[in-house]
Amino acid sequence: MEDRNIVKQGAIAGAVFILLMIATFFVPIISLVTVFLLPIPLIVFGSRFGLKPVAILFLIISLISILILSIYSLPIVFVMGLGGLAIGAAIYSKKDAYETWAQGTFSFAIGMAVVYAITQFVFDVNWVHELNTLIEESLESTVAFAEQVGTPISQEEYEALQQSLSELTYLIPTGMVLIGLALAFISQWLSYKFINRTDGESLKFPPFKDFKLPTSIIWIFLLGIILTWVYTDPAETMYLAAANLYALPGLLLVIQGLSFVFFFTHYKSWSKAIPIFTVILFVLFPFLLIYPLRILGIIDLGFRLRERLNGSK
Repeated sequence: MEDRNIVKQGAIAGAVFILLMIATFFVPIISLVTVFLLPIPLIVFGSRFGLKPVAILFLIISLISILILSIYSLPIVFVMGLGGLAIGAAIYSKKDAYETWAQGTFSFAIGMAVVYAITQFVFDVNWVHELNTLIEESLESTVAFAEQVGTPISQEEYEALQQSLSELTYLIPTGMVLIGLALAFISQWLSYKFINRTDGESLKFPPFKDFKLPTSIIWIFLLGIILTWVYTDPAETMYLAAANLYALPGLLLVIQGLSFVFFFTHYKSWSKAIPIFTVILFVLFPFLLIYPLRILGIIDLGFRLRERLNGSK
């Protein structure tokens, strides 16, 4: 009876996934929405039956997608399926929300890295060249717009902007992790809502004020800083590692700093508008707050600031 139920729900989850894939491929207007919904059928199925059944379903879905939508659908199926599989299995194992989020982020990022490697080395798609082309086109559009509104960009400003944007090509691994972070959060949050309604669960993310990274992230960040001092030539392989070891932990520490703002506001019983305004200000003017928030995150983790404040009550 249990096996029959697994097959039935697997068929439903697979059908929903394929329909979402078809909508993503053939209905461009809603593809930006459906692509975020793709992991949910696997997450829900995996949360009910565990890793092995959802892994089998993942393989079946991959084969069906190739037959119906061609092999070009495989990258999306692989990335979204792998992430959904990981999050569903984590929920089934009763892992907490942030641990599940981390597992999903890692799986999405690994999926993107595999697709990147295969397309780069097997199909000879030069992603760095494609990104540089996109950057050049964006710069040209920016220059044209600036001239139209009467604020032309000087040659020095153009070269400085070009140099800054060209650094993005070295941060592709960091970009994959950040995209994985966003995909995992959105799909996990939506899945929690669905599972709570259909299965009577009470899954949810803890308050953001309780978000806390492992202290080891500080040491990884410091290692990244040291490596950026040692390897300064972009032609060196270690330069790529140094740039990403600096950028990714640094951004995570910014999130830690934002979390502490939420915590401290709650601790002091201040208005909830303060942390919300901080987030809005950071989104609008990231370079204004990125360093103060990063320092705050380091202090929070390194000196166990929250434990000290809670202990002083």
